[in-house]
Amino acid sequence: MLCKLCGSDKLSKLFTVKNYDIWRCAVCGFGQVQVSLEELKTFYDQSYFRGAKASFAQEEETPASPSHRFWLERQLDAFSADMPLRLLEIGPGLGGQFGQYLREFKPKVRYEAVELSDFASERLQARGFTIHKGTVSDPEVIGKCVGRFDLVIGTEVIEHDPEPRLFAESVYKILRPGGRCAFTTGNLDGLMARFKKERWYYLDPPAHVSYYSARSAKRLFGDAGFSEVGIWLVGFNYIDLKLRTHLPGILFLADLFSVPSGMVISAIK
Repeated sequence: MLCKLCGSDKLSKLFTVKNYDIWRCAVCGFGQVQVSLEELKTFYDQSYFRGAKASFAQEEETPASPSHRFWLERQLDAFSADMPLRLLEIGPGLGGQFGQYLREFKPKVRYEAVELSDFASERLQARGFTIHKGTVSDPEVIGKCVGRFDLVIGTEVIEHDPEPRLFAESVYKILRPGGRCAFTTGNLDGLMARFKKERWYYLDPPAHVSYYSARSAKRLFGDAGFSEVGIWLVGFNYIDLKLRTHLPGILFLADLFSVPSGMVISAIK
């Protein structure tokens, strides 16, 4: 077995969770689970979104939370407010919170999405969103999206994709020159992950099958051709805490000491 990110054979078993072995690469720090795309496609059915297979449930037309709006606006701030913006979201799920938010408050942003689940895709299309059914690396999806988007985003989605290199390379192809991408995911080297070990909630196969550290994320997007790769070691729980308490410096300190379970990966083509 080789590392799916860097190709090294220096893998060691980290934990066994839900009868799935989680392996970590000693070279790049990437964590992975051996699971097929066919298994994932059947996993994300209607029962998944209803909470039968996950620790949460999704409802249609879910409003974006304050922390998610804060994060999205942070990504949009990188662009001029006057420019026409094409945005692609990967894995919006059933809720479609960003699509709804942009429709209501940012009508100049042209929103489209890629969604693996047949059920979620059909429900989002019924609400009038342009949805590309499949994965971001599907040739048909790339053919429709290549070079068209200024911004590609995904919240808690990159850990669901079992092929990290294909994911990053596909995002690169979809972006126009100078375009940006941003993804939130778990931080395998974060203080909470190291403290909780196999009890860390993010270790959740077969839903989560790819686990990133700052080191592995930088390598992945750098190898895919991105000119700038940034890591912000902050998750939504800490953004929410900042918005509720207005404590000065809380996000700076969380990032500095790599405390949160989550992190943000951003890159420029």
